[in-house]
Amino acid sequence: MDTVEVTATGNTLLGPIAALARQRKTWSPQLLAGVVWRGLGNLGAHRRVVRLLKSPVLAETARNTPRFAFKYLTHDYLARGLSTEQRAGCFLHHYRRLQATFPESFLRQVLLRNIQLHAIELDDHRFAVTLCLSRDYDKEGEMSLNFSMDGGEIFLMTFTIVPGEVVHSEAREVLLISRVQGMKGVYRQVHQSTKILYEVAPDAILLAALQGIALACGIGEVAAVTAARQSSYTQESADEFCQAYDRFFQGLDIPQSADGFFRTPVPIDAKPLTQIKRGHKIRTKIKRAFKQSVQQACAEFIAAQMLPGNRPALPLESPFPAE
Repeated sequence: MDTVEVTATGNTLLGPIAALARQRKTWSPQLLAGVVWRGLGNLGAHRRVVRLLKSPVLAETARNTPRFAFKYLTHDYLARGLSTEQRAGCFLHHYRRLQATFPESFLRQVLLRNIQLHAIELDDHRFAVTLCLSRDYDKEGEMSLNFSMDGGEIFLMTFTIVPGEVVHSEAREVLLISRVQGMKGVYRQVHQSTKILYEVAPDAILLAALQGIALACGIGEVAAVTAARQSSYTQESADEFCQAYDRFFQGLDIPQSADGFFRTPVPIDAKPLTQIKRGHKIRTKIKRAFKQSVQQACAEFIAAQMLPGNRPALPLESPFPAE
């Protein structure tokens, strides 16, 4: 790379970061310094990001959210332990995949606003699954699946479409879950919604919705970070993180790899009814049917938004064995 090219590329990094630095509430001076240092050390990757952001809808997203273009340069973007090159590769893969799959009108709505995938009205309550760009704690995943009750969000699950090699998978690409969290102060709503919705908890509902997105997009594998690789993990909150991540995915019998990821094919296998305790089989069938309805509704909604050549045949494969 010659001097002129280095100077031009450096300007594309330093100019927007200077604007970002003027927003004092966004990032600390120490964090900005680290971003600049890693950006200058990875100019090739940043040039690719800059080219990607020339797309009108992504350029608009970057203008509305100045840190959007630099998230991949922050430590622990998506998961602890990824290199800057891997983080850039994930960011690029995700948005290239979205551009290749959906029309700009849909991308504008999901990146700049919020879109409802599925709604359920039951017992005088309204529950909804929505999809949007992850904004708060945005280094923890690009897209946010949100579960709400009566208009108030109570749970979320963030994900990014990443190259399979990043999580040591042989699949070309996977959906990487990097954040699973309930909102603060909503324990009562979480408990109430679980009771109303056939004893299916919000995290399980969002996982069903995510499977629907994966099946619609033809993505055959889901991965998730372990507690120790989650971006915000601390030793002081280890038990809380283990409950949200490790115990949740272990409870689904999803294997954990040695490198700190849970990985499973989509659809996720369910235990045969022969392994379900006597007296629980009817309840298990009801729960599975409900999760299947959420998955199917989300798959059909996403498929309907795709560019015509990308739409899959419906109905999509069920994640549950025939009973």
